[in-house]
Amino acid sequence: MERLAQSSATLLRENDKSIDARVACAMPAEAFEGVKNPRDVRAKELVYPHADKLAMLKDAGAATVSTRDDDAMRALLAETTCVVFAEETPKKLRESVERVMRAVDAGECKKLRRVVVLSRVGVERRDVDPWKYMNRKTLRGGAPLDDAWEVEEMIRARAAKEVKPGGVADGWTYTVVRTGELRGNGPTNVVYGDYALTLVDNAFDVRMQDIDVARGDTMGNDYTKRLSAAAFANRMLTTSRYDVLNAEFSVVSVGPVPRERRKGYDVAKGKSPPPVSDREIDEELAPNDGDVESAPDAVPQPV
Repeated sequence: MERLAQSSATLLRENDKSIDARVACAMPAEAFEGVKNPRDVRAKELVYPHADKLAMLKDAGAATVSTRDDDAMRALLAETTCVVFAEETPKKLRESVERVMRAVDAGECKKLRRVVVLSRVGVERRDVDPWKYMNRKTLRGGAPLDDAWEVEEMIRARAAKEVKPGGVADGWTYTVVRTGELRGNGPTNVVYGDYALTLVDNAFDVRMQDIDVARGDTMGNDYTKRLSAAAFANRMLTTSRYDVLNAEFSVVSVGPVPRERRKGYDVAKGKSPPPVSDREIDEELAPNDGDVESAPDAVPQPV
């Protein structure tokens, strides 16, 4: 239901590498629930605040399933080959991963082959400044970077231990994509209550079109564009490189791009720059010596 996940779902349907895949979105139960009209207390008909989001995902070719519908979720996970965990807050991310890992432990995800999880820059440095300050516990409960780290550990503990040319020994592989603080509007291009923040996101989408990628957790305390994070995560599903399997990467946005590349774009009018391309991502991933490890015909079919 968040913009990062929406970006991942819509880009999967647009990318040539995954356009034929079935994309399904596990949505919180409140996404389908109606509420009393906040502007007219006398109105008898319910208002569905998230109807536009559901319609956007449907138009993009993505099915939606309520996480409260146990039977539907169980049937979905039984056929799932790839999962992208793209919650924007570590607390929600942890809840989502725990739900799926319980299904994994129960043997309900037998077709699962690939997992990509959107984590946070700083998880390995959460005891030092400035991440120590960012990781402080809040009134809402939990320390964000602690939650993100535990999510990564849950994934690593259950993934296949061995990756060989030609396939994985047993189970599934993972890639952790660590992002900075998220910026940008994603695919919906709507005002989210805070108009000033929306203007900042609009400008960020246009100015910060490129990315910087590093292995591990060495990036600074920077920002990451939602569309760029989603495009990178999706590429981890469709690439044929072996060296992204069971690995961690940090992705942050860089810029501003030259003025010529900003001309003609106005996010407020629906004219957004294209997301970072597979080719650009591959160039960021390419080793210095040009020796790219690849697995021919390794493109998965995500569900």
